[in-house]
Amino acid sequence: MVELVKQKIMETLKRVKDPEIGINVVDLGLIKEVTVDEEHKKIEIRWIPTSPLCPLVIPIAAAMRYAIMNVFEIGNWDLRILIDESEPMASYWNAQLLDASFLDKVISRLQETSQIKLFIS
Repeated sequence: MVELVKQKIMETLKRVKDPEIGINVVDLGLIKEVTVDEEHKKIEIRWIPTSPLCPLVIPIAAAMRYAIMNVFEIGNWDLRILIDESEPMASYWNAQLLDASFLDKVISRLQETSQIKLFIS
């Protein structure tokens, strides 16, 4: 079951693209790990930005969250979209990305301005 969920997550993330490059995050090889913990109701996605100081890290992560939340009925599951720890700026980015309410505000802003279309195909 977990492997099927991981496959569906990867399939969903193929809809999320880096708007500067125009290719989805899966085909770019940016997704490093998808962990599904059914017991603790936790999904964690580790990815790498195209550059350590990529100005689009936050909106791309928000778009990933948006795409997954619109495909899966995760309810009270903890969904985390984090930069892989192998990246030099991971602790900086992850301090922001761990705040789900912050990402939800970014999603709202992207929707209000119709910019979500830049990240989701």
